[in-house]
Amino acid sequence: MADKIYKAFLSCSFAPEDNKLKQFFANLVRALDFEPVLYDYQEIGDLSSKIKEQIIRCDCLIAVVAKRVKIENSDLWTCSDWVHDELALANAYQKPIAIFCEDAVKIEGLVAAEERRQLFSRDRLLDKVPEIVRFLFNLRTYLDSVVSRTPAMLRHYVHVHEEIISAEVAVTRVEVLMECLADKLEATYHVTEIEDLTPGLSIRPQQFDFVCKESPFSMKVEPTVFRSTDRQHIWRINFSPALKRGDKVRYAFKYVQQNTRPWTLAELNQRIQQGTYEFKRPVCRARDWAINFPTVELTFDVDFPEGYEIHDCEVDVKTGEINLDAESEVRRIQTGAMLSAEKLIDKWSLSLKIPKPLQDHTYFIYYVPAV
Repeated sequence: MADKIYKAFLSCSFAPEDNKLKQFFANLVRALDFEPVLYDYQEIGDLSSKIKEQIIRCDCLIAVVAKRVKIENSDLWTCSDWVHDELALANAYQKPIAIFCEDAVKIEGLVAAEERRQLFSRDRLLDKVPEIVRFLFNLRTYLDSVVSRTPAMLRHYVHVHEEIISAEVAVTRVEVLMECLADKLEATYHVTEIEDLTPGLSIRPQQFDFVCKESPFSMKVEPTVFRSTDRQHIWRINFSPALKRGDKVRYAFKYVQQNTRPWTLAELNQRIQQGTYEFKRPVCRARDWAINFPTVELTFDVDFPEGYEIHDCEVDVKTGEINLDAESEVRRIQTGAMLSAEKLIDKWSLSLKIPKPLQDHTYFIYYVPAV
């Protein structure tokens, strides 16, 4: 038996006609010292959040892309939409991926762009066992190589400016200066999501703008959106050709979206009573940012509309994939007076400036509406 058993989220069909296919791959995965995690969406709660939790807890994702519906006037078949969603989530959380794709399945989006893929035919599965085993072994070898080292891919400077325009609209502007620390880097990811289950909320951008301000000569730096729903927005910044060690890129993006925060204290408390709100206590999330790479400085600026009053503000920090309290980091911020709240005549602004924020930590600013 291997020294380590890796958890693998098995993205597959649970349709009765695919049971044998699912069991075939689950057995092979176990034989190579992976623990397959099969999630059939039977839990109560927000589905995308439950799937995200399962994927985050796993070391990798193994996708079995099976036939779903035959495409009219074609020999090709579609696959499940959930495969695309789960692959996008795994990419966003930087989980290694292996894809096994059934013959004649037409794949698009992120699945189509994914090169780590092995074809199979359900009628001749045994013929493909050597190739499948080799593919899984390569995945294990890669996981073994990253267990003993956590490579620093980037060094970041991040400035996030959140402008709450009204009860309906919010504008986010972000500028990032990054230096490549890897020998080769083809892309980085951004994820925006909402945990508040109050009906009618959406974080889907109403407007999205991207500009590259600085990059190596003749390099293309372009965004690609992989998932845009009311609950989650995932996109990638592509570097062509790939960044090399020491290359620097400065980019900025802006998105206009619905202001999903409660506008008044009464509305906030109503959401809590309804049981749909993301928090159990009366606070609003002004801004948050997850530090996935070494970062020199993280700056938040949050502006409120003229005449809008806030009662209080605070900072919080969570760490790890299950959001444990990072009390010592909160104390560092409080001791250093890194969070400030200022009212200039009739307009409130919050500012948080953190030198050397900790990797694998998420930083939050909260506020309380005055009325």
